[in-house]
Amino acid sequence: MPRRKKAVSDAPVIRVTRKNDKLPTRLLGMKDFSYFEQACFDFALSKAHHLARVYGFKSIKTPILESFDLYKKTVRFENEKEIYNVDGDKGEKAVLRPEITQGIIRSYLENNQEIENKVARLYSIGPVFRREKLQSGYYRESTQFDLEVIGARKPMIEALLIALASNFFSDMQVEVQLQINSIGDLACRKEYCAKLVNFYKERGKKSKLCTACKNNLPKNCLSLLDCKQESCVKLREGAPQIADFLSEASRDYFTKTLEILDELKINYNFNPYLVRGLNYYNDIVFEFWPINKDGSVGNLALAGGGRYDNLIENLGGPSLPASGLAFGLERIVSRVRDKAALTNQEESDIVFIAQLGDQAKLKALQLSNELLALNFNVRQSLITDSLKEQLEEAVKLKAKVCLILGKKEIMDGTILMRDIDSGAQETIVFKKVKERLAKKMSS
Repeated sequence: MPRRKKAVSDAPVIRVTRKNDKLPTRLLGMKDFSYFEQACFDFALSKAHHLARVYGFKSIKTPILESFDLYKKTVRFENEKEIYNVDGDKGEKAVLRPEITQGIIRSYLENNQEIENKVARLYSIGPVFRREKLQSGYYRESTQFDLEVIGARKPMIEALLIALASNFFSDMQVEVQLQINSIGDLACRKEYCAKLVNFYKERGKKSKLCTACKNNLPKNCLSLLDCKQESCVKLREGAPQIADFLSEASRDYFTKTLEILDELKINYNFNPYLVRGLNYYNDIVFEFWPINKDGSVGNLALAGGGRYDNLIENLGGPSLPASGLAFGLERIVSRVRDKAALTNQEESDIVFIAQLGDQAKLKALQLSNELLALNFNVRQSLITDSLKEQLEEAVKLKAKVCLILGKKEIMDGTILMRDIDSGAQETIVFKKVKERLAKKMSS
């Protein structure tokens, strides 16, 4: 029986193997991105920057390393073990930031000399660090896309943030459901918390709570509504709802926000148990939960935010209302079902430069740099020696034009210009290629 010739698909696959167990490994809770995942992540970053600008936000960058004092009174991290501490100068306690919001507020107060009567729309994208419990969907280093509106209290602000998020998820082709609630102002929340604590202290109920909820009951009772443990979820079904304790002002604000969302045709789910994990929110809180393939709704938030009218004053600034929104980009990328389709977006008017020979490679690289400076959309493959493979790549990229350089063209001072669709090609004097190319691409 004759031997079957080895096809291209049967070519051996090169795999990297570990020689020993001493090779460094990725830390627990961290994540690598490669190939389509990284391309998808880059796509998410470009969409984030674009939408932020479209909605009038200005970019800001704050340090990854911040003072612990910036966070100790404003986050849910009762246990400092959840924060990555860093030794600071002269005994100063520093941390790897667990959030971006506080850093933006600090920078705004520290650098803005004319705060009054100004509304700031600021956004930032960067890493945050939390020593999360190791479980699916949680990362100890993650990337936040964070937006803040400082200096105004209007339902339209929450609607704007939610509309931006809806567009972002649409661009990322990730199906989500908006969860929204109002946790009221400080006064009505105080009354509600008293009722909630009494509910859980009733005979037999406290013993059914998980350990974390038992510890949080006297100091942060709202967090019990956010617990995902099955016993706690079942128990909260009989708990009083904060909607019944809202002040007239909080109820009116919530109603107007929902009316705007209705006008914008943004679907939402009123979730009376949604409180968010942070203790500085008031009134509107919201999260975006993923919709699974089977149509069910997951409860691991891909984005979330709300209003925080007291945070700036608590940090030592003036009394300024504010509202914000943050996306977890790693979680969002993990929910993209077809990363290849999302990232293989067609580009228009691509000019591909193909070459054959060392001299042609150098000339092609010089030409590529010159065309890029003139804003042409240029591609090339200088590491490929085969002209056939380069032309195939040009077709795959759906380039409009392919410029071809070989030894003969170098000697003659010419270049071949091929129309990818028709296959027609012409020989052009090299010095006139930019002029001829500009006419070709505009036709």
